[in-house]
Amino acid sequence: MARRGRRAKTRTVTRRRRRLPSRKKVSKSIGSQWGKISKGAGVLAFLSNVTGSDMSASAGQPIAARAQNFGNSLLGRISGYTPFKNAAGANTPQTIGIDGIFNKWSGIGLASTVYGMLPLKMLPHKGKAKTLGKSLLTAGILSGIFMPTNNRSSNLIAPSHGITVASSEVSYT
Repeated sequence: MARRGRRAKTRTVTRRRRRLPSRKKVSKSIGSQWGKISKGAGVLAFLSNVTGSDMSASAGQPIAARAQNFGNSLLGRISGYTPFKNAAGANTPQTIGIDGIFNKWSGIGLASTVYGMLPLKMLPHKGKAKTLGKSLLTAGILSGIFMPTNNRSSNLIAPSHGITVASSEVSYT
């Protein structure tokens, strides 16, 4: 039997290639998570700055004692309240001052933010650096307000002890 009007179609086999996951998809997923990574880095910088000097009191102790010391240090420095009275660091005073705002985290944050704002197109990861820089700069400044102060006086008006130089009186006549 002959077919009328229609011609027999031949089937062409199409092969679909299975592609490997491209690197762009991976970098996009990391890029979309970069804000969360930057916020996490800022929180860690804040906690490290505020509680860093007080955590040495619980070095070598079990994790529960270190957690109590961390809570006492953090809440003590910010609000003056220490919830664990019998733990290490229970006498942590509240510290508020502006003399700690220039610290390593605010310096790294400022440098990273400036790097992200440079008008050069060939520099890599400028957007990520700017996001991380803003987070670290904010964390450094805020934690510097509650950082424990050194026992040095930052008062520029108060008289300071000068160096005394012994002199012998000699007359040249």
